[in-house]
Amino acid sequence: MKRIILTNKIYLSLMFPFIISTITQPLLGAVDLAVIGHLSNENLISGVAIGTLIFNTIYWLFGFLRVSTTACSAQLFNKSLPENANVFFRNIIIAFCIGIILIFFQNIVFDIIIKFISPEDEIKKIIYLYFEILILGAPFVLINYVILGWMMGKGEIKSSLIMQIFGNIINILLDIIFVTIFKLDVQGVAYATLISQLLSTGIGIFFIFPKKFHNEFKLVEILKKDEIFRIFLVNKNLMIRTVFLLLHNNLIMKASSTLGSDIVAVNSILLQIVSIISYAFDGVANTTSVFSGRAKGMDDNNLMKEVWKKNLLWGSILVLITTVGYFIFYDRIITMFTNIEKIIIIASQYRYWVGLYPILGFLGLTYYGVFTGTNITYPVAVSTCFGFFGFILSYKFLIPILKNNGIWFSLLSFYFFRGVFLLPYLKLTLSKKEEEHRSVEIREFNLSKGREN
Repeated sequence: MKRIILTNKIYLSLMFPFIISTITQPLLGAVDLAVIGHLSNENLISGVAIGTLIFNTIYWLFGFLRVSTTACSAQLFNKSLPENANVFFRNIIIAFCIGIILIFFQNIVFDIIIKFISPEDEIKKIIYLYFEILILGAPFVLINYVILGWMMGKGEIKSSLIMQIFGNIINILLDIIFVTIFKLDVQGVAYATLISQLLSTGIGIFFIFPKKFHNEFKLVEILKKDEIFRIFLVNKNLMIRTVFLLLHNNLIMKASSTLGSDIVAVNSILLQIVSIISYAFDGVANTTSVFSGRAKGMDDNNLMKEVWKKNLLWGSILVLITTVGYFIFYDRIITMFTNIEKIIIIASQYRYWVGLYPILGFLGLTYYGVFTGTNITYPVAVSTCFGFFGFILSYKFLIPILKNNGIWFSLLSFYFFRGVFLLPYLKLTLSKKEEEHRSVEIREFNLSKGREN
C-alpha cells in the first residue's frame, strides 16, 4: 500500500479551511448576541446568551454525529460506494430521529436546563422566546453535522466552506433585517438563525446528491441493529465527554447568575469569544482526525507519529496567533458585542483570563482529534472526567472567595487538565498490526540471511 507523506503544506491545506469552517458554528450565536448587545438592555444580552448556551448544550451532546462521521468518512476513503452510502445514511437517520425527539420533548428539555441555571424570571421569558423558535431547527442542525462531518472526512474543503459560510452570511443579513428594520428583537435573531440553519442544510444536501448515495439506499442494510449499536458503542465515550463539558459550561453560567445580571452579561460575551477560539482549535483537531483516520486505515505508524508532530507544531502556532491577536484587537472585539459602557468596563477586568485560554487549553482541544480519528475514544472520556474533577475542586472552594475570578480560574483548570491527562494515551493509537508485520519481515530477513550463510 502506498505510504502518505504528511508535509506541512498538505496539513495546512486542510487545517486552514477547517478552521474557517468550524468557527462559523459559534458565529451563529455570536452574531445573535452582537446584534442584541447593541439594544442597550442587559437582560436581552443575558437571555440570548443563555438561549445560545442551551442550544450549545443540546447540540454538543450530539456532537459525536459530526466527529464520528468525519472519522468514518476518512476511514472509508477507498471503500466502495455501497459501503459509503450505508454509513452515511445510517448517521443521517440517527440525526433526524434525535432531532424529532428533541422537538417532541422540547418543554421537558427547556424546564430541566432552566431549573439548573435558575435565571431571573424576566430573563427566563426572553430565553423561551428564543428557544421555542430555534428548537424547530434541531433535525436540520444534526443532519448538517453529519453532512459536514462527511465532507470533512473526505477532505472536500470547498463544499464544507460554502455550506458554512453561506449560512452565516444569511444569518447576519437576516439579523440586521429582522432586528434593525422590523424591530423583532429576540424573536428576530431566532428566526434569522433558524432560516440560516435550514438553508445551510439544503446546500449540504445539494453537495451530497451528486455522489449518488440515493441509488444505493437499502433500508435493510442501513438499519442493521448491530451496526447502529456499534455507532452508539463507539460514541458513548464522546457522549460521556460531552456530558462533562456541558455540566462544566452550565455550572459556569449558574455561578455567574448568582453574581448578578451584569456578570451574566459580561461572562456571556467573554464565553462567546472563548467559544470562537475553541472552535478554531477544533479545526486543527478535525485536520488531525482526518489524517489519524487514514493512518489507522493504512496501519501506518509513521504517518500517525507525523500527525502528532504536525498537531503540536500548528496547534502551538495557533496559540501564538490567537493570543496575540486577542490582546491587540480586544477593544474592537468587545465593542462588536455590546456598546453598553458598564458592561465594557466590567469585561475589561476579566479579559486576561480569556487570553490564557489558548495557552492552557490547546493540548486537550486539538489532540482529541487523534483519538476520534481512530475511534479509540475512551481516553477522551477519561481525560475529560479528570479535568472535570479538578474543575469541581476549584469551583467549590475558590468561587466563594474569588467570585468571578474564581469562575474563570475554574474554567481554565478544566481545559488544562483535559490536555494533561489525555497525552499519555497517545500510544494507544499506534497500530499493532504494523508492528506485527515488521516483526515478521525482520524474522524473514534473518532466516534468509541464515540460508545465505
